[in-house]
Amino acid sequence: MTTPAPTIVNRRTASPPAAALPDRLTQVTILLLSALTIMSGATIAPALPAMQAHFADTPNATFLVKLALTIVGLVIAISAPLSGSLADRYGRRPVLLGSLVLYALGGASGLIATTLGGVLIGRVVLGLAVAGTMTAAGALVNDLFSGPARGRFLSQQAAFASFGGALLFPLGGLLAAQSWRSPFALYLLAALLLPLVLRLPRGVATALPGETVDTTPPRWGSIAVIYALALGYMIVFYLMPAQGPFLLRTLGAAPGLTGLLLGVFALTSAVTSLAYARAAGRFDPRRVAALGFALVAAGWVLVSAATGLTLVIAGLLVGGLGGGLVFPNLYTWLADLTPPAWRGRVTAGMSSAVFLGQFLSPLLLASPSGHEAHGFVWGAVVSGAMAAALAALSAGRSIQRL
Repeated sequence: MTTPAPTIVNRRTASPPAAALPDRLTQVTILLLSALTIMSGATIAPALPAMQAHFADTPNATFLVKLALTIVGLVIAISAPLSGSLADRYGRRPVLLGSLVLYALGGASGLIATTLGGVLIGRVVLGLAVAGTMTAAGALVNDLFSGPARGRFLSQQAAFASFGGALLFPLGGLLAAQSWRSPFALYLLAALLLPLVLRLPRGVATALPGETVDTTPPRWGSIAVIYALALGYMIVFYLMPAQGPFLLRTLGAAPGLTGLLLGVFALTSAVTSLAYARAAGRFDPRRVAALGFALVAAGWVLVSAATGLTLVIAGLLVGGLGGGLVFPNLYTWLADLTPPAWRGRVTAGMSSAVFLGQFLSPLLLASPSGHEAHGFVWGAVVSGAMAAALAALSAGRSIQRL
C-alpha cells in the first residue's frame, strides 16, 4: 500500500495563481489547437457524396465512406485515456508536438490513398493525433486558467473552434467541388503550429511557494454525468456533418452550397459562444447547458420537417444557438470538479465521451435511403430528453450528492 505525500508539489499540474494569465501568444496557440478538433471532420464532410461515388464499386461503400468521417471518433475514444496519462506524466508540450506531426501525416494521406481501406488507415492515424491534441490542450487550459477566467476562455475556445468550422465547411465544399481528394490538403496546415507549440511550457507554471496539490480523488459520479451528457450531445450534434450532406443533396444543394450551409451552423455556434464568454461565471453552467440542449432539439425539429432549404437554414440557426452554449458549460462544470493532478486523465475521459458520440451518431441515428430526415427526428427527441433531465437535476441539486 502506498502512502500519499500531500506536501510534495507536482510541478506539472499545480495551478498558477488566478491573476497570472498566460501571454497573448500562448492563448492564441491554444485557440488554434482547438480548431484542429472540428477540422478533423469538417474538412471532408462536404466531400462524402463525391467520395462515395468514386468508390462505388467497393463493397459496402456507403457505410465505409461515412465510417471514414466517424472512425476518427472511435479511435479518439479508445486512445484518449492513454494520451491523458502521457500528458500527466511527461507534460503537455511533448504530447502536442507528436500529435501535430501525426495530424498532418494521417490527415493528408487521403491525397494519395488509392483504396477506401487506405483512406480509413489515414483516418485512424488522424484519430490518434486528435486524441493527443485535444487532451493535452484541454489539460493545459485547466493548468493556466482558473475561476471565471477559465469559463471565459473555454467559451472563447468553443467559439474559435466553431469559427474554424464556419470557415472549413465552406472551404471544404469548394475544394470538394474540384475533387473529393482536395479537402485532405487542409490537414497539412497543422504543421504550421509546430513553432508555436515549441514555445509552450512543458507542463505548467511552477507552483507557488508552499502550495500543495489536492490529492483527493475526483468525484466520479458527477464526472460520469458530464461524460454522459457530452456523449449524448455529440451523437445529436454530429447528425449534421455525417448525414446533413445527404439530406441537403435530396433538397437540391450542390457540394459548395452544402459546405456553406454546414458553416452556418458552426458560425452560429461560434457567435453564441463568443457572446456568452462575457457572461461566463455568472450563471449555473448546468442550467445554461440545459437551455443549449433545448435549442438544439428545436433546431432539429425544424430540420426534420424541412421540405426546402429555407426551413433547414432556420433549424441550423436555432440549433447553432444551442450548440454554442452546451460545450463551454459542460467543460466549465467538469473543470470545477477536477483535482489538478487528474487534469490530463479527466480531460481524456471527456475526449473519449465526445468522440465516441461522434462515432456512434450515424450508427444509432442512421437515416434509411429516401428518408434522410429520419435521424434528425430522433436527434430532437434525444436532445429534448437531455435538456429535461439536466434541468431537473439542476433544479433539485441532486447532482451535488453524486
